[in-house]
Amino acid sequence: MSNGQALEELRTDGYVILRDVLPDPVLEEVCNALRPLLDCQAWGKGEFFGNRTRRVHNILAKTRAVDPLVAHAAVLELLRGTLIQPQVSIVNAIEIHPGETAQFLHQDDVIFPIARPHPPLIVNTMWALTEFTAENGATRLVPRSQDATELDENPLTVTAEMEPGSVLVWNGGLFHGGGANHAQRSRLGLNVNYNCPWLRQQENQYLAIPREVAASLSDEFLRLVGYDAHIDIYGLVDHRHPLSVLGRDVPSIASAGGEILSGVTTDSNEAETYPS
Repeated sequence: MSNGQALEELRTDGYVILRDVLPDPVLEEVCNALRPLLDCQAWGKGEFFGNRTRRVHNILAKTRAVDPLVAHAAVLELLRGTLIQPQVSIVNAIEIHPGETAQFLHQDDVIFPIARPHPPLIVNTMWALTEFTAENGATRLVPRSQDATELDENPLTVTAEMEPGSVLVWNGGLFHGGGANHAQRSRLGLNVNYNCPWLRQQENQYLAIPREVAASLSDEFLRLVGYDAHIDIYGLVDHRHPLSVLGRDVPSIASAGGEILSGVTTDSNEAETYPS
């Protein structure tokens, strides 16, 4: 499937599956890194988080094994075609064990008080680290429901069945939910959600990721997790680009968005840089 075809499916149906995009060695490394983290987690509580589900939050502070998934080129292409300038909202592992019941269908973007229909605010991904089947709790989706304000009593759903190494990408406005696990084995997925750069992230990445860990990450990856200046207005630190806090050379912020507010743009190549 070409990027254009994938983007069209995402825009129209509200979701798309990119199959077999993760090499086996990377998949194995991710699973090995997450296993000890999952094994020490308590069960969730309640209908939403599940009583037979384990979750690991703040993964970017705990392992670098997931970085290739968070910044996967094929996913980023789709994100830039929908969110334009995406930022990581949350990264968590979700392991649904046998006996878990189905999560209720919900939309992730209802937390933002913006009337529908609206452009995508959130794009979610679920990486299949084990096989995803209808029997073991694969994610359920209601196609083309991203602009809906409510569902019929018995909506038509599809199940995102995937082989390990595939990734489900969906509009955060789409009704979805984890499935019930009637199998004998658990299913494990890495959930990476992204949102527009002018919205609050679900996990506070600046405090969640220790500064010494952030200092070891590339500029590109840091921008993805939120160390960026949106239209030279949002995200500044003492009137400077947030990467400057980590000693990186970045373009100066001359007017803090003044040109944009006045309808005038400038050539960013002419901007000076701060010394490290």
